[in-house]
Amino acid sequence: MELIKYSINAAEIAKMSDIYMGLTVKSLDDEEGLAAVHSARMVVVKHRTSIDKLRKSSNEDAQAFIRNNNNNAKKLLVLLEPIEMHLKNEEGKVEAEKARIKEEEAAAAKEKIQARVNALFAVNVVLPFQDVALCSDAEYEDKLILATDAYRTEQQRIAEEQRIKKEEEAKLAIERAEIERIKAEQDARAREQAEKEEALKEQERAIETAKRKEIERQEQIAWREREAERLRILAEANAAEKIAKAIEDAKIAAEEIETARLLKEVAEKERVEREAREKIEAEKAKAAEKARKLELAPDKDKLSTFTDKIQELTAEKLNLKSKAAQNVFAYMIDALLNDETTFRVKIDGL
Repeated sequence: MELIKYSINAAEIAKMSDIYMGLTVKSLDDEEGLAAVHSARMVVVKHRTSIDKLRKSSNEDAQAFIRNNNNNAKKLLVLLEPIEMHLKNEEGKVEAEKARIKEEEAAAAKEKIQARVNALFAVNVVLPFQDVALCSDAEYEDKLILATDAYRTEQQRIAEEQRIKKEEEAKLAIERAEIERIKAEQDARAREQAEKEEALKEQERAIETAKRKEIERQEQIAWREREAERLRILAEANAAEKIAKAIEDAKIAAEEIETARLLKEVAEKERVEREAREKIEAEKAKAAEKARKLELAPDKDKLSTFTDKIQELTAEKLNLKSKAAQNVFAYMIDALLNDETTFRVKIDGL
């Protein structure tokens, strides 16, 4: 059998290759190039399918013919395959570019929706991603505006609450400082009163001691008088020498008793003087320690200590006779107290 003559030969395929292999799609908008590539591929597909069809029908005549025909067809198909693949790849570029652009658009849309979710979350509105995705631009803008207004209103309310809270805390701090100042004054007055009472008790004890010593002295005098009378009587009954000796012994004993009493008084006086000196030295040491601590204290504490002196001034009482002078003094006291409050606030702010 003669070989089947196909509708196209190798020379014609070579010409097709020269023409079609130069076809390209320049861009996504190159519709003309895409149409040309598609038309050329259809021609190649048509020739390919025609060759296959004719090859299969001719194979029924003879196996030998089929083998020759297949070989001839395969040669032609091998020549057609790169052309078809080239054209198919060119078409695939467009599809791939479309898929890439679609993915970019999807990513941009997702990013846009996530940005909207974040913007709403920033004003305390929590919405699922899908719910935000279903909102139109106008609906989203309305939600964002309403939520932003509500958020700002809430923030202003919180700021106002914090401001009021700070003012109340400052007021309480001033009140606590005033209470502490009053308590310190009361404690100081109580200590002063206790010291006065202790001094009175000490004076009373000294008076009692003096009374007791006077009683003892009177008793000693009475004893000496009784002893003298006894000795006088004894002298009358005994020899003059014995009486004189007895009188001398009594005098010596009385002098010894008096000496002991005097020594006791001197010791008591020295004790009282020593305790007074020790108290004065302790107060001086306490004042010196207080001054030393004040010198080492922070500036804030120094200012606070200095401000305490205002209370010492306001605690003084002046015996003013005229009403005008009394009014001026009252005004000065009020001014000092107001200044003290102002000073305390400024010191707390350091």
